[in-house]
Amino acid sequence: MKINYSQINKILVIQLRAIGDVVLTTPVFPVLKKHFPQAEIHFLTSKNMADLVQKLPEINRVLVWPSSYWALPYFFTKIRAAQYQLVIDYQCTPGSALATWFTCSSYRIGWKMERRQWAYNLYSTANTRQEYVPVQKCRALEVFGIKDLNTKLQIIPDPVAQQVVNDYFNALKIDRRRLLVNITPKGKRPARQWLPEKIIELTNYLNQTYHAVVFYNWAGDELEYVKEISQACHPPPFILPAWPLTVFSAYLSQVDVHISYDNGPKHVAIAVGTPTISLFATDSPILWNPVNNPAHPYILAEVPCRFCRLKKCPLMICMKSIEVSDVIKVLEKIPSLQDKIKNRVYPE
Repeated sequence: MKINYSQINKILVIQLRAIGDVVLTTPVFPVLKKHFPQAEIHFLTSKNMADLVQKLPEINRVLVWPSSYWALPYFFTKIRAAQYQLVIDYQCTPGSALATWFTCSSYRIGWKMERRQWAYNLYSTANTRQEYVPVQKCRALEVFGIKDLNTKLQIIPDPVAQQVVNDYFNALKIDRRRLLVNITPKGKRPARQWLPEKIIELTNYLNQTYHAVVFYNWAGDELEYVKEISQACHPPPFILPAWPLTVFSAYLSQVDVHISYDNGPKHVAIAVGTPTISLFATDSPILWNPVNNPAHPYILAEVPCRFCRLKKCPLMICMKSIEVSDVIKVLEKIPSLQDKIKNRVYPE
């Protein structure tokens, strides 16, 4: 296909969910803006993700996917009327494929999938490569002649949200000279979760050895589970309020380190510049973790069944094999934490 770059003045990028996938799409926007400085860039995502990317400088407008099937015909009419010349669909679900096709855009890029190839006229197989996902997303643009790669995740915390976090810390009388640690105890995929007894052991160690202030985040129906773990710790960590994503991302920008399995909050933490420690077993860190970055180390379970991609597992030998001492070893090597680890501030 012969491509006329001069006619590109409006671009639509689609990534409807989930938190991590949306954040991992953000490196694409600077690449697009570099090659099409004159173009408007619109981003189509789900309602709860929209505020998270609203302030990115390369995005002119954030569109929200309809919450009702009945609203889809009107929505499709609107995006066709917008007259996009380039659409990049990273979601490639039946709904996003239909939306892409409905734009009648001259150039429609999607992953090469037999079931939905009717929606696109340019196909990429970059998502099959063993590379960090932001690299895959940038490589999808190679079918359009763009070969730039970018791996910098970006979220710009909202000043109002930052103040909410400041007020929260002040109300709890948090001494910010101490090591502030966020931990995710639970998630949507049980096979990825670390064992509760090990989270308790880690929390106690952080408190007793580094005098750290530990916080647990949660979502949906996870609160009771998180409370049970918290009550077994001495002293118990703080359990975060049910904040919107804008406030949660601002909070992550103010803690010193985030510890979890590979999840959405981990990618948000990277995007706001906070160091992370990730526990891997079912999925490959090559795909889901920055490469050779001392601020974002990972621990990979050395078991024969790793990379199984299971959502549930009755054995969990992978997560059982990761010890608290493994986490502490990588924690103590993160450059930005050195001062707080060495110069420990005791709680008043």
